Amino acid sequence: MKRIGLLCITTPRDDMSYQKQVELACLGGADMIQLRDKNIDGGKLVKLSAQLQNICKAFGVYFTLNDSPDIAAKAGCDGVHVGQSDMPYSLARKIMPFAIIGVSALALNDVKTINDYGSGGSVLPDYIGVTVFSTPSKTDAKPLGLEGLKQASETTKIPLLAIGGVNAENAGEIINAGACGVAVIRAVCGAKNVKEEAKKLKEIILEAHEKKRK
Repeated sequence: MKRIGLLCITTPRDDMSYQKQVELACLGGADMIQLRDKNIDGGKLVKLSAQLQNICKAFGVYFTLNDSPDIAAKAGCDGVHVGQSDMPYSLARKIMPFAIIGVSALALNDVKTINDYGSGGSVLPDYIGVTVFSTPSKTDAKPLGLEGLKQASETTKIPLLAIGGVNAENAGEIINAGACGVAVIRAVCGAKNVKEEAKKLKEIILEAHEKKRK
């Protein structure tokens, strides 16, 4: 799996479809797109996920679904993201053995626990989503802050994607603190100009990684 620097998560909008959000985010340089809508289920979610997967595939971008490994598998998604209160990671991995699977860490201790998923030779998650700043989308999480993010990065080799209040102003600091990439909702898919905001964030992320290498 290639490095995920920019994960763009969809958001419901009256003025823009999910299909358009995904297309514009891909054009802006997103590495992965995630569909997040807890109000769609069943056949409608399978159909929409398959459509978005096809858009992402055309751009060489990964597509994942939030919460539902069984639906993600039916739709042919590249992967799925599961939270602490969703289906257990071990079961998600059985349903999608070769997929990209990310898991949420609600606190620093969760990062250490997720690291233990690999005991006994089990396949580890492909990334851990960690909340760095407070956000309406993760009210149950304890924000780590930049110092906590640094500690988390020192306790695991699993790539960390930082979510929560991430924007163009702090994305560079977040990468510098140890995140592999960032996951954003409002900063890209909720923005007026989705493509341009994705492009701006991607450039900041790439520049931050380049500085770390020097």
